[in-house]
Amino acid sequence: MSDRYIDQEDDGRVVADMSEVSRTPILIPRFDQIRKNRPDISDGPEPGSERRQETVQLDGEGRRAMIAGALSAALLIGGTIAAAFAILIFFILKVYG
Repeated sequence: MSDRYIDQEDDGRVVADMSEVSRTPILIPRFDQIRKNRPDISDGPEPGSERRQETVQLDGEGRRAMIAGALSAALLIGGTIAAAFAILIFFILKVYG
């Protein structure tokens, strides 16, 4: 054995009591059992009572600007992935071609 190994005795303390934890099936999960076993968290404040979200009313120009921003971000990400894939294909063809 290693010199760093120290023989320790069990002092009998419970680190984590796992006796009430049930095992959920992995392949076919049963969501009704998961919801039933979930602890009730109704002791806290009502959801949304702490902070109200304000709805933003957009005119046509603001709506178009938001759509254009989302589309340009998606195209930028998609274009970067497509360019990286094209460079990968180019190098694979140069090495094995």
